[in-house]
Amino acid sequence: MFKKSLFLSWELFIIFLYNQGVGKGVVSLRIKQRLFLYNTLSVLAALVIMLAVNWSVIHQISDYYRKQEIPAADGHAAQVQQLLGDWDSGNRNWQELDRLLRELDYRLIVEGEGRVVHSSLEQFQEALYFQINQSASWPDTGTMTVQNEGVLMIGRRCGPYILVAMDMPHGPKMFGQQRMRTEATFLSLLIAGFVTISVTILVSLLFSRRQVKRIMRPVNALTDAARRVEAGDLSSPVDYQGKDEFSTVCAAFDHMQLHLLQEREKNMAYERARTDLVAGISHDLRTPLTSVKGYIKGLRDGVANTPERQAQYLDIAYRRACDMERLLQRLFYFSKMETGNLPLSLIPTDLGRFAEKFAEETREELEPLGGRVLFRAEAGPHPVRLDEEQMYRVLINLKENALRYAGVRPLVLTLDVRREGERVCLGFADNGHGVPEEQLPRLFEQFWRGDQARGTGSGEGSGLGLYIVKYIVEAHGGTVQVKNDHGLAFEIALPCWKEH
Repeated sequence: MFKKSLFLSWELFIIFLYNQGVGKGVVSLRIKQRLFLYNTLSVLAALVIMLAVNWSVIHQISDYYRKQEIPAADGHAAQVQQLLGDWDSGNRNWQELDRLLRELDYRLIVEGEGRVVHSSLEQFQEALYFQINQSASWPDTGTMTVQNEGVLMIGRRCGPYILVAMDMPHGPKMFGQQRMRTEATFLSLLIAGFVTISVTILVSLLFSRRQVKRIMRPVNALTDAARRVEAGDLSSPVDYQGKDEFSTVCAAFDHMQLHLLQEREKNMAYERARTDLVAGISHDLRTPLTSVKGYIKGLRDGVANTPERQAQYLDIAYRRACDMERLLQRLFYFSKMETGNLPLSLIPTDLGRFAEKFAEETREELEPLGGRVLFRAEAGPHPVRLDEEQMYRVLINLKENALRYAGVRPLVLTLDVRREGERVCLGFADNGHGVPEEQLPRLFEQFWRGDQARGTGSGEGSGLGLYIVKYIVEAHGGTVQVKNDHGLAFEIALPCWKEH
């Protein structure tokens, strides 16, 4: 709980600094900003810790040695002074003197002729003695007392020798022995440095671990999402709600998943449609092909034994062969559109005269069946640029769609041409039953058929006719729309052409 609260405090402090200096009110930190601030604060924290520890160590050491410099009450000092003052200058039994001083908690060092003759001092005491002895003038009679770094030194000259007794300091030991103030300060600072480095590393590890955990959260989410995609699951979004650089990556990943899902569904729909198309083509080709074979066999077997009957058989076989040709031509168109190889040779044409010519041809075809064709055109020219062969295919497909699906007798087709601003419009309508309103948006989809029952007489029903209509019209830079208006009504709008 304390650790969590500590991290929360750091987070709030970082956000406060960022908002004051950089963000100006933006609470959400990005990863690069968070890393920069964390690293900066880690360095600042390390410096603060180092300064605090060093100040504390130096203060404590200075305070200790400052207290030791104050002469302390020592009940044995007078006895040591008397012992050294009464010592016979001819007596060289330093071990005996040392023994007597030890009973008083003192140690002895004897120096003569520039060398140490006897010493029972510890290392710290010897260092302090040689430091002070360089400037000390020990008396020939009586004794002199020196207080330094908490150690009491009592000495005198005894002939050619210098006798110095030192009490045992009561300060703390470092690494098993007492040391001088400068050495103790240096070692303390060295230890403090190691402690500071260790604390800094620990703090950096804690912050780095938290940052790595934050960074790995979206990385792990993306990894899990990639594995789901590999397994075929494209519907589950990336489980990450952060507001940093990774949020954009996760959003792009979700968008990619959605696009792949849509493409997969579209491809599945296309595959189903192509399967239906293959089955439909087999059905549509089998019917006229069987009819052609049957009538040719009748001719070969002599079933048609009169010239009139033979002519009838040949006429029916020819019409069935034309049905197959139309179906194959439509598939040929579709193949060219799919590969982008449908050629267009646009030439200036009057759309009114072009539509009127088509109306005359269709009228001759429908009148024997009781049908009619009505044509209306506004006065004036209707200039467009179009490929007459391809646009003729458009009108043929609309006519065949009406013949197949209008469902009325007699069939009445209406064509009208008019100008609307910078566009020339061609209307094509029948007097049939139309289609359900919900099916209107799908009429121009490839392989889509509203009436799933396939006809057997025309070789149609592949779901390509109106798709080809839309493709060719848009290739001319135009648009095509459809609506129910006492039948099915198509409206083709092409750009008006102006000669420059």
